[in-house]
Amino acid sequence: MKNQKLSQFNKNERPVFHLTPEKGWLNDPNGFSRYGGKYHLFYQYYPDATCWGPTRWGHAVSGDLIRWERLPDAIMPDRDYDIGGCFSGTAVTCEDGRHMLMYTGCRPDPDDRQGRGLQTQCIAFGNGTSYEKYHGNPVITGDKLPAGGDPHEFRDPKIWQETDGTYRAVIANHNETHGAQILLFRSGDGLQWEFEKVLADGEGKPGWMWECPDFFPLDGRDILMAGTMGEVHTICRIGDYDHETGTFLETAWQSMEQGFDFYAGQTVQAADGRRILIGWMQNPQTAERRGIDLPINGQMSIPRELTLRGGRILQKPVRELEAYRTDEIIYRDAKLRSEEEIRLNGIRGRTIDLELSVRADEAGPYELFRMRFASDGQQYTELRYEPAVSAVALDRSHAGPGAANRTEAKTDVRGRGGRLDVRILLDKLSAEIFINDGEQVMSAVIYTDRHAEDITFYVKGTAIMDIAKYRIKENK
Repeated sequence: MKNQKLSQFNKNERPVFHLTPEKGWLNDPNGFSRYGGKYHLFYQYYPDATCWGPTRWGHAVSGDLIRWERLPDAIMPDRDYDIGGCFSGTAVTCEDGRHMLMYTGCRPDPDDRQGRGLQTQCIAFGNGTSYEKYHGNPVITGDKLPAGGDPHEFRDPKIWQETDGTYRAVIANHNETHGAQILLFRSGDGLQWEFEKVLADGEGKPGWMWECPDFFPLDGRDILMAGTMGEVHTICRIGDYDHETGTFLETAWQSMEQGFDFYAGQTVQAADGRRILIGWMQNPQTAERRGIDLPINGQMSIPRELTLRGGRILQKPVRELEAYRTDEIIYRDAKLRSEEEIRLNGIRGRTIDLELSVRADEAGPYELFRMRFASDGQQYTELRYEPAVSAVALDRSHAGPGAANRTEAKTDVRGRGGRLDVRILLDKLSAEIFINDGEQVMSAVIYTDRHAEDITFYVKGTAIMDIAKYRIKENK
């Protein structure tokens, strides 16, 4: 049923530095690319309700990855091959200057007992503002799948161009024998495609189906990233790709999120060479069970710079965010004493960038550090650190509506003699926590009343804390 409140949204309720839909439902980022001197981000979009529906591609552009301008929707589910939805995909710039989108079209299959649609891969061309679908769509159909491939679970192409001008795409598929697979396809012109090989399969890793694959170079290695269905994660496989043989050899893997809400990540290479990641800041298992009546549902994460260090991918907020910092408040060597909940003058807010470092003092190790934010005394979200076991927990059991979906996430962190460094981004409906230079990231959607701005600190034992807090302004 159409939500009658979709147009009634107080702009003061809307996140300041995270992309949200104008109204309705948003999920996976699509077509994250540079084109015409701007960053383009498309996204799965259903404007008629705050739950999932037949999705189109919403479209936004930015000059700095922080402030986004919404443009008219790029592609609509209006053909027989995509009437069930224009699902996720990616974008490249053609040699003739056109912006080429490759996406999954879904159409109903009356013969499927599970009610799933048939999924095929389609093309659209545009100039950065308007797009037209290729007359020969779909360009990859289920008859090109390897034996056992399910045409109802065949989606989310990541397309790129090789140095010789030919194209490649990796596409997610479920195989009745081998489970989750990422398939490699090849094309000479981006329109005529042939299956080349299975690039990777589940190999005992989480998930019965891997969605939204991305495949990109990073600091001399190659990274295959995907969202895993069943056990919702975004994982990265680190390895080496042979462009001649199309072979990917994995040497390590890791989860990209230790919190609640990050999925379907997609990357772009910035003009200066940085690899930038953005994701849907939500959990697909709980996105429609949030217990709150807001006219939007869904937002993107902060774009994140990726680096590879010591065999691990690190994530940090893009440096462009620092240009929006204002009202700096800094404390050095603040003393935290046992059994004492403290507040620091000026350290509060819900659209802030906060850097914090806590460490033991001369009295010896402390047992527990706790920080509560987005708090009004009754509702709050809590970050805990136990240095003896090098463990961090994020607890939103008291965060108000939607908290019952999943309330606590835990992660082990690298022991550093009781020192913990975190950077916390708060923005109306979310928290993103970057731990120890981005070795772990914990993201959470929180629906606590937006007037809950208090921040408190507590330690069991004694400790020393440095803290810097900035408000993020609406415009530079």
